[in-house]
Amino acid sequence: MKNFILIAIFITIAMFVLVASILFERERKRRISRYWIRSCTGGEWRRRFPQIPKDKIREFLYCFVDGFAFKREKRLNFSPDDKVMDVYRALYPSEGWPDALELETFAKNLEKKYGFDLSRVKNPNVRLGELFKMVIKGNPNKTIEATS
Repeated sequence: MKNFILIAIFITIAMFVLVASILFERERKRRISRYWIRSCTGGEWRRRFPQIPKDKIREFLYCFVDGFAFKREKRLNFSPDDKVMDVYRALYPSEGWPDALELETFAKNLEKKYGFDLSRVKNPNVRLGELFKMVIKGNPNKTIEATS
């Protein structure tokens, strides 16, 4: 009888965790879907940075989507006006929950690709376009030429 009670408690807890996980994942997909339903934002990036070749913009966005473990084809779903922390909060709305180190991976990607230290950015509301501008201006050794 004691074993039966323990098994019942275990099954009840497992079911609770399973239902909570399903609900959490469904809500997470709903929050991130606002980025996925967008059409291509390449035109916004080109208007904001007309002197920068589109390949260079894509490379920056690869650092971002790779850091967040999104599919690479999703890179142009993100606008220059998107806040990095809004994307992060779409995945992890509650502070204190464990994450998959997306911000740390993004920071490592920026450091490796551009020699840019993301920890120097003190604005928690930094937008991708602002960050791209900082990456370009903060790295005089990494020239980004406009194409003719």
